[in-house]
Amino acid sequence: MTALGVSKWMFASVIAAAAATGAVAAEKNPLLARDGLPEKYIKRIKQYQAALDKLDDSEQAKGIFRNSSLWGPNYPKLRVCFFEGSQALREVVANVAKEWMAEDNSIRLDFGKPGKRRTCQPGNGNEMQIRVSFSQEGYWSQVGQNSVVFVEQKDPSLNLGGFMNVSPDQLSDYEIGTIRHEFGHALGIEHEHQNPKGGCDNEYNWKLIYQYLEGPPNNWTKETIDWNLRQASGEDLQMTKFDKNSVMLYQFPSDFYKKGAKSKCFVPAPNSQISGGDRALAAAMYPANAASRLENFKENKDKFEAIWNKDGGDAGTKGVMFDAVKAFFDRPGTKDAPAEED
Repeated sequence: MTALGVSKWMFASVIAAAAATGAVAAEKNPLLARDGLPEKYIKRIKQYQAALDKLDDSEQAKGIFRNSSLWGPNYPKLRVCFFEGSQALREVVANVAKEWMAEDNSIRLDFGKPGKRRTCQPGNGNEMQIRVSFSQEGYWSQVGQNSVVFVEQKDPSLNLGGFMNVSPDQLSDYEIGTIRHEFGHALGIEHEHQNPKGGCDNEYNWKLIYQYLEGPPNNWTKETIDWNLRQASGEDLQMTKFDKNSVMLYQFPSDFYKKGAKSKCFVPAPNSQISGGDRALAAAMYPANAASRLENFKENKDKFEAIWNKDGGDAGTKGVMFDAVKAFFDRPGTKDAPAEED
């Protein structure tokens, strides 16, 4: 797949339904066609979540499990590197991604020095939290710490497929919005349409969605569709109300909703900007006050550890083959790493 230009910003203006099947015959939604985590990672993470569910499958516990993907206070900054791409392209990505940084949150992204944005060197022993590729298929990102827990340093954790086929100064609003969207995931933010407070599950025409996404260019399995669209579970998962303007919200054609364009989850075009709701969520996840961030982290770790240690943690350990408490809460982080930010 290649990155799309302005002309492919949204669906074709005319959406025709095939009379025999009811299938949508339209240009595919560019974000939807690309923003899907590769199935090999979905299977790995689902195995981990299934093991945790054996310990405690309550909604509260699921919220704690999902929040374990947030970067702890031992990560005062997240180190970003690139596997390929020109310095000009890297500079654009760095400048757009840094829009997530604000005075009311403690998110800090370290791309290396301007003009010399960091190249990934998996063998040097330095953990890179976000590893960007432009050469794999699709647009996708691991959610938060999943990028270092479930993915090796030699592999990308965030992909912007096809961006090298477009001049960096000619990226469309849609492509710029995609950078914001994927780095939102990298910070630990999930899809807004999966927000339990949104109720989008009940708004969708699921029969049509499955029929559409199981075909080209997506060719997604039901498991992949559910992973990217179905409502996420867990009381603590989303800390803000549903935000229709979120850059993390999928844009579908009106046919995908039972109420069409009147659905509360419908937006006529992809959201390309980081919304006020997105910023409020980032501030809640990563408060600027260091003591508050540490307190939140310790509380979540204590809750997680109490669940993990039920029955000696055997069910979880045997199911996922690693100590989740150590993997998510006891990482060395970047607090001692030298600064390279501009």
